Amino acid sequence: MDPLKPDDPTELGGITLRGRLGRGGMGIVFYGITPEGEPVAVKTVRAEVLERSGALGRFDRETIAMGMVQSPRVANLITTSGPDDTPPWFALEYVRGLNLAEYITEYGPLSADLGAALGIAVAEALAEIHAAGIRHRDLKPANILLGADGPRVIDFGLAALTEAPSDLTHTGDRIGTPKCMAPEQANSPKDLPPATDVYALGAVLVYALAAHYPYERATLQALLFAITDAATPPDLSGVPPALIAPVTGMLAHAAAARPTLEEVAAELAEVLRPADVAGALRRLAEVTYRERETDPPPADPPRQRPVRLPEIPEVPSALVARIAEDLRRDYRRDARF
Repeated sequence: MDPLKPDDPTELGGITLRGRLGRGGMGIVFYGITPEGEPVAVKTVRAEVLERSGALGRFDRETIAMGMVQSPRVANLITTSGPDDTPPWFALEYVRGLNLAEYITEYGPLSADLGAALGIAVAEALAEIHAAGIRHRDLKPANILLGADGPRVIDFGLAALTEAPSDLTHTGDRIGTPKCMAPEQANSPKDLPPATDVYALGAVLVYALAAHYPYERATLQALLFAITDAATPPDLSGVPPALIAPVTGMLAHAAAARPTLEEVAAELAEVLRPADVAGALRRLAEVTYRERETDPPPADPPRQRPVRLPEIPEVPSALVARIAEDLRRDYRRDARF
């Protein structure tokens, strides 16, 4: 965590901001404490992102869908900005620990068992995200946090906020991270199937197990050509033999040829021997959880969030108010015809 800058806000929606966690493609990420004492990561949305046609409407839709996801494998949405707040922002659970990219850089690749456990955990998270009608579209090692209770997926659905209004894909409009991008996503960001996230999971596992990506080239153009060329196989050197088959399936060039997330989890469980899946997930958390001296101090007093049941999803009231106002505006417009 870095100190707040002089022009940074010190409070958003009742959340006290205590420092900067970083800057992402959408805006600045702050560390904050809610009035209930809960630590959160507050992500703001840059004005230029919102200047895209329909971006604010996508922000509403994607964040309300995020609030519907019920999974211990994601960083849950806590609250969002109000209808008149500028810029818009949202607050997620703060997950202490390294992200997967940081861990592999510092400590090296995972073993086959820990890699299989990671794949199962992330497949579970993606299944819950897909059940809410969201596609992640930017799954990568930096978007997997290695918390004390295991992996957590973040930033799901947010790629929609940077979506171009046209069907044309330019370098500046490309959605996702090229090294983890499926062939169909490299060709167009529109109408991506769930299998696109399956491919990204395969790319993440190659990185976690071998410290490189399936395709690496000196230029972006060469990288995208390799990814979209069905005759160019992925580089699986360094991937443990037991995981070559499941990873190869996830990286199939044709989306229809890839396994479902349920099939991915089942195949990885076979690698672990089914009776040992829970144990492998515990070992993964024990091995990969690392605190840093620069981490924010624990919230005081700490507070446990109540368990959210799938049949009673929690959706932030400010977002509900904004959606309701949009609906009222649409109804008034329809009434004129």
